[in-house]
Amino acid sequence: MVMMSKNMLRLLLCLMFPLLGHTEGLLAVDNPAKNGQGNKVYAALEAFEGNDQVAMRQYGSDWQGSYSPRHGTNIGLLSARTEAGVQWQGYRLGALYRAEALVEANRDTSDLVRQYNNSSGYDVGRTYQLDYQIKGFEADGARLSKSFQLNLGGQWQMDLGVGLSYLRGKRIKLETASGQVVTLNSKDFNAGVHLNDSDSQMNITDLASFNAPFGRLAAPSGDGYAVDAGVVLRHRESGVSIELAVADLAGRINWKNLPNNVTDYSNATKYYDADGYVQFNPTATRTSSYQDVSQNLDPKLWLAASYPIGDFEVQGAASYTRGYWFPQAGIKYHINPRWAVNADFDFRFNTFGLSLQHQWFYLGLRMDNTNMDTARAYGLNGGINIPF
Repeated sequence: MVMMSKNMLRLLLCLMFPLLGHTEGLLAVDNPAKNGQGNKVYAALEAFEGNDQVAMRQYGSDWQGSYSPRHGTNIGLLSARTEAGVQWQGYRLGALYRAEALVEANRDTSDLVRQYNNSSGYDVGRTYQLDYQIKGFEADGARLSKSFQLNLGGQWQMDLGVGLSYLRGKRIKLETASGQVVTLNSKDFNAGVHLNDSDSQMNITDLASFNAPFGRLAAPSGDGYAVDAGVVLRHRESGVSIELAVADLAGRINWKNLPNNVTDYSNATKYYDADGYVQFNPTATRTSSYQDVSQNLDPKLWLAASYPIGDFEVQGAASYTRGYWFPQAGIKYHINPRWAVNADFDFRFNTFGLSLQHQWFYLGLRMDNTNMDTARAYGLNGGINIPF
């Protein structure tokens, strides 16, 4: 982000340190407007996962332990991004990896999943209205980005940037569930649930998972692109900066031969396990097929404003996607022209982030609880920038 005044030193620090880490916020949005002019090799990693209901170690398991969901929609979020390559004259060319997922479930769905996983008994006389979906993918590829500098006159400077990525799909999972469950007692309920599941890693050779049409075994594949854009506005004298970046401003991955199951769970297919809990036979009503899917990537927004005060810099920021805001507030302390420490708090998952920054590298951690067994959210970011 000769003799030098303290104000000039603050300005240089504000301009230098943002160049260390392009990816910002919980959604790992990269701002191509921050590409520097110098020649260097770089590598960056940003990873975050969190959910509203249970500890992350339980989220894909049995949902044991503390459970305190939101009254409305509960989400699970995964965002991971790595990029490594070379920079010169505002250009960056690098190898790219991305993994993203967003799970959305209403309170009824969340409660039913926990009670089912725990075999803790269902709420007698309750009607659960189910509404659940997951959208997730993994991809690797390459990215080319470029920044442009505009002098607006006076004390203001504007940097613009654009990036273009080629994406090779590695995995996709799209799943929706809707319907109604009415409890008869603590172990039994009547159900009318519709489930639509597409997963590139579905076991197509196992009849219990997928009934390949006409016995045809096909390998799924995906190819696509993404366009990113960003702007940074800086005031030279005060050091104030304002930035806006949009990842996947336009983006799509076209998948071929994607396995899909459509299943209806009804009273006609239910049976009971040894403990008397109701179970359903999905194969009785399941329809399997291969589909070609055009996946539009959801845009992700990053907004931030920062203001230097002495050797400190305060920042307010927010990420946004699919109707969800992830606000943050932070403060950075410039130890000297080479070193800085940054601390911030995210208000959606209540995580605290702490990072150490040097002109050549940075490393940061984020958690809502120092006990990994009970943490609902955690993240890691790091990177290197080596001039040549």
